Amino acid sequence: MKLVTALRRESALTLAREALWRTRKRWRQAHFHKQVHLTCPVHYRPLGYYQFRPGGLDQASSEIIFRYADAVCRGEFPGFAYRPVPIGFPPQWNVDFVSGQSWPKVPAERITIMRHDGSDIKVPWELSRLQFLPVMGKAWRLSGDERYRCAAKELLIHWIENNPVGQGVNWTIAMEAALRAISICLFLEFVLPEPTMDSWWLAVTRSLWQHLMFIEAHNEFSHFARGNHYLSNVVALFCLSSFLQGPGMKKRRHSYRTLIEKEMLLQVYKDGGDYEASTGYHLLNLQMFTTAFLVMRCQKMKLHQEFSEGLRRMYDFLAVLADCCGKVPHIGDCDDGRVELLSDDLEQMCIMNCDDRHSLTISGLLGLGEALFDETYNGHNKEAVWYGLHSTHTRDSSFGSNARRSVIFPDSGIAIGRQGALEVMFLAMPNGMKGKGTHTHNDKLSVLVSFNGKPLFIDCGTGCYTRNANTRNRFRSTAAHNTILVDGQEQNRFSTSEDAVFIINNDAHVTSIDVKEADGFLSVSASHDGYARRGVTHKRSVELRPSAILTIEDYLTGAGNHTFEMRFHLHCRWHIEVLQGKGKEIKCRLKDDVSTLELTCEAATDLEVSCTTGKVSPAYGLITNGKVIVVHGSFEVALPLLSRLIPVA
Repeated sequence: MKLVTALRRESALTLAREALWRTRKRWRQAHFHKQVHLTCPVHYRPLGYYQFRPGGLDQASSEIIFRYADAVCRGEFPGFAYRPVPIGFPPQWNVDFVSGQSWPKVPAERITIMRHDGSDIKVPWELSRLQFLPVMGKAWRLSGDERYRCAAKELLIHWIENNPVGQGVNWTIAMEAALRAISICLFLEFVLPEPTMDSWWLAVTRSLWQHLMFIEAHNEFSHFARGNHYLSNVVALFCLSSFLQGPGMKKRRHSYRTLIEKEMLLQVYKDGGDYEASTGYHLLNLQMFTTAFLVMRCQKMKLHQEFSEGLRRMYDFLAVLADCCGKVPHIGDCDDGRVELLSDDLEQMCIMNCDDRHSLTISGLLGLGEALFDETYNGHNKEAVWYGLHSTHTRDSSFGSNARRSVIFPDSGIAIGRQGALEVMFLAMPNGMKGKGTHTHNDKLSVLVSFNGKPLFIDCGTGCYTRNANTRNRFRSTAAHNTILVDGQEQNRFSTSEDAVFIINNDAHVTSIDVKEADGFLSVSASHDGYARRGVTHKRSVELRPSAILTIEDYLTGAGNHTFEMRFHLHCRWHIEVLQGKGKEIKCRLKDDVSTLELTCEAATDLEVSCTTGKVSPAYGLITNGKVIVVHGSFEVALPLLSRLIPVA
């Protein structure tokens, strides 16, 4: 299906260039196995990536690092979606411990990634990214307890010995090798100083060399589209060629640095948003660009202004989307991928109850951005100290309440409005990667609403990828978002086949967001043509009024008989009472422990409202209960539909 789509969409020149690239890639892969077993020609060189000073970290941040490191020493490996699970020390690196399924130790090209047996290949992949290693290094640096360093070294050498290059589930794609290689390099920055010519160091250095060779041979570049996979490849290759010294490394450093800078121009919009239409992948790509930035800084490389400014804009974008607690809504796909695990991540994994977790909590990352660019993002300084940085800004718990009343990201297709206790995020995001992306959700014209700093209308998240195709499709569907479903059709069609969980059509094209501000009123509007095949266009206007009243005006235009369903997904803390369930106007009361609001919907057609239990995914693989309000109706001609959200004293 992907090939047929490419043949229809791409020019003859692009097709020819892609064919040439794939031929070269196959040639490299054919020669890879011969080259990788030659004598290792490089040695590790420290860069001073971490510049931590004793006493620079507060006690609470230190304790969470110890708590995570202690769990790993016990053979428990915490994650966002589950409590620490005793999987052994050392663990089995090829097992999905959730389903109990494993992958055989055979040549990686023979591995089946999607097996439709309830397994998720991301579980062994995440474990084998070895991102616990730098945390163990931090625990050792903070405490001086050799137990942490010895445990980490043992786990690393066990992984190397039990995952020979090119064999098994953890060598199936270059991205996994890339993120793992970065983790190893960063951990080695903590291990030094110690002799680097013993058998352990020689084995680890050789493994890093093999990772470099593997990524180069299996590079995920494409002339059709490039995203986070390819970015991880070039960032890892830049890091490896920076941390390794030997023949060809200097040339590689220059080449891969240039490629990273090109990807900043390609993958990041001028307004700072990542072009994959996903806040989760914006975070991952921001971390990758930041890691490259810090490695350049270690080597005193002159930073090109376009790259630095692009990185600053990515932080600006994320800071505006974050609430006063540093939480960013899950928009589009989010698999909780990281380059480094930060304190916010560790706190989510080790302290908070699963039901209270929110994997896009980023106050520490925002603090790092503050220190790098001397900006005010309302972040914590707990991460910046590891890099010898310090932010002069003080965290303000009321941050956001005095921020600009409206912020528009025209390229990314996001508008944010604030009025008193009410905050609204309006989504008119173009499909990811210029319509070629796989992480897009059907969230066109969806609204996310918070009241008194608490989520009200929410995005449902991602759920999973390959573990269950029905769950995957449910969470990326139109019905999983706060927008309108027409005739039961998706805004962007996708196949329900179990083998197509990363394929989505480019049906829905959104207009630019139109903004009007006058006399204390803020109005934003846009439309999409995802229902053009049904002869229907959907336009939505969202207005914030001085009295903190939210109005949503929907216009469905098109002849013929059509049905529609308008949904509002709520956090489970809200209680819903239907006051008027049928008629030209319906009314619901929404209450939590401190606030009461009324939601009304009216139209020139009969409406009916129902309230059901929904599903919400606050972290990849974690699914909890939520609530859904569904307004049903039908129309034959153009239909205006007016919804109001009004605070009740």
